[in-house]
Amino acid sequence: MDRKGPAHSAPYGQACLHCFKSKCKCVSRPGGEGCERCHRLNKQCYPSDSLRKRNAQKNHNSTARIAQLEGRLEGVVTLLQSLAKAPESSTSLREALEDENPAEQEQPMTTTPNSSTSIITGTNDNGITGSNSGAPLVSSFENSTGVQSPPSEPSTEEAEASLEIFRSHMLRYLAFIYIPPNVTASHLRREKPFLFRAILAVTAPTVQEKLVRGRELKGIIAQTTLLENQSSIDLLLGLLTYIAWSYDSFLTRSGTLSRLIVLAISLVGDLRLNKPVPPDVHMIGPFTPGFEGCYGDSNRETGHRYLERQRAVLGCFLLSTIVSSYFAQADAMRWTPQMEEGLHALSTNKACPTDEAFAFQVRLQLLAQRSICIREQRQEDHTLVAPSTTTSPLPASIYVRSFHSQLQELRGSLSPELAQDGILIAHMHYIELCINETLHTANSNEPLLATPGSSSSTNLTGFERLECLWRSVNAIKSWLDIFFSLPPLTLSGLSFLLRAQLARCLVVLYRLSTLEDPSWDRQAVRSTADLLLVLDQVAGKLDIASREIGEQSSDEIFAQFSRIMRTFRAWAVTKIAPEESAAEPAWSYAEATPNVGYGMMDNNPMMMMDIGSERWFEEFLAGSR
Repeated sequence: MDRKGPAHSAPYGQACLHCFKSKCKCVSRPGGEGCERCHRLNKQCYPSDSLRKRNAQKNHNSTARIAQLEGRLEGVVTLLQSLAKAPESSTSLREALEDENPAEQEQPMTTTPNSSTSIITGTNDNGITGSNSGAPLVSSFENSTGVQSPPSEPSTEEAEASLEIFRSHMLRYLAFIYIPPNVTASHLRREKPFLFRAILAVTAPTVQEKLVRGRELKGIIAQTTLLENQSSIDLLLGLLTYIAWSYDSFLTRSGTLSRLIVLAISLVGDLRLNKPVPPDVHMIGPFTPGFEGCYGDSNRETGHRYLERQRAVLGCFLLSTIVSSYFAQADAMRWTPQMEEGLHALSTNKACPTDEAFAFQVRLQLLAQRSICIREQRQEDHTLVAPSTTTSPLPASIYVRSFHSQLQELRGSLSPELAQDGILIAHMHYIELCINETLHTANSNEPLLATPGSSSSTNLTGFERLECLWRSVNAIKSWLDIFFSLPPLTLSGLSFLLRAQLARCLVVLYRLSTLEDPSWDRQAVRSTADLLLVLDQVAGKLDIASREIGEQSSDEIFAQFSRIMRTFRAWAVTKIAPEESAAEPAWSYAEATPNVGYGMMDNNPMMMMDIGSERWFEEFLAGSR
């Protein structure tokens, strides 16, 4: 043992090996040459292993702690640098950062920029502060999920181009956000960083970039809302943007739109956008720290901020009705009197050029949701009510006539300019289809012409069912006529609302084309709207859109959609016109599942969903809503 100085007992835990095993006092010799006991016993004095291990562990902990502190310091410097770049930042702050290690400023950033960091620091626009973990948000998410690298940050020109695409080619179809023409990408990035990142995700030009940015965005959502319990209008608008324009349900193994819309509804409730705070709030809520801050004075706001919030809550309602009907995994958002007030405010707001059309879309979807609720309620009543009951439900035809009357009133309320808007007119035809299905769905097992004495859940008589289904055929044909009149390039900006309408029209048209009932004329359906011809036209339009958009690979979005339509057509011809299928190439699952040249999730989104397989077609076109 190498101990210097006068003889003394070794500190606790630092006795030599022999003294430690013998449980004897270890006294160091003068000059540091071992201990007195080992010298007396003529033994070689060895230092204790615990001393070496403790020193090594101490050095390891110190190194890890230093690395952790350096990482936090780097995050703080990055944040300060982003603040210094803002126009309103002080000159002293910029000078201090420029003088502090200028060589390090030239190093490429390995964490997300100020837009992501600002989401988890400071106070949001609703007065709610979130905890700061001390590390960049997306960087920690990447480490936990195994993402190899974050998406590259766009240049100023690329950011402006993405914002212009979103503002000019996407928002026009579903304007729950208003971004004035004078708002730049840098301004939006500073004021609403999460919305900015959502716009980058939905305007990404390739499937690969869509996947990477979408995964990054969902990581931010998870940590910000669940781990840090933050709520803000920025988060809500960004979340709704991703739901409305992403292809998440197509590109991932299990689409997350249902979960995301439930999260959006929870944000609406947390921000108290859909209803005021109850006057008799009880239980533990008022004793929760920050309870009052969650609500603030949002119900007494006026002007721009008020309208922005009303657009957000109404956009959440509209998207929730579509996602609920399409996936049948989550209930739609409930309509409230406060939402009705906000809808009226938007309808009468002339300062924003898109508010009137958006309010009209919300009213249409509200009418569709009411028809769906009536249909579901009648189905439940038919299942639960005993046959011996003396009460009978109101005839469904009364509801249908009322809904059709409301639809005509809405049509008459359109301004001359909006009356020429093809998207709104197509939406009205879609709502008519939803209303008709209140009476009788195309996949119903009930006979079209009920015989006397037969039980019927809809209490229909005569030819009401036939009239209902023929109205559906005509509504689908009118919707498709407008869809085919749209320029192919506009398809890139269509929201999930329009994509869901197209899917619904194709599904119902297939059911009507294959409906087996003695009183139903399938040949007349095909003469009015031939599904096989429709699928050929949809595939051709998607091909043109793919070329005009500039897709460079056959694995991009519209190229894949086109293959799905053609595979659907090859499969449907065997069901609709078997005599024609013999003269055509047989449908093939392999044709709809090409190899993908880059590392998307499980390499191939088509194979993830079994799109093109017979099982997929049977489930997709069978008895879902």
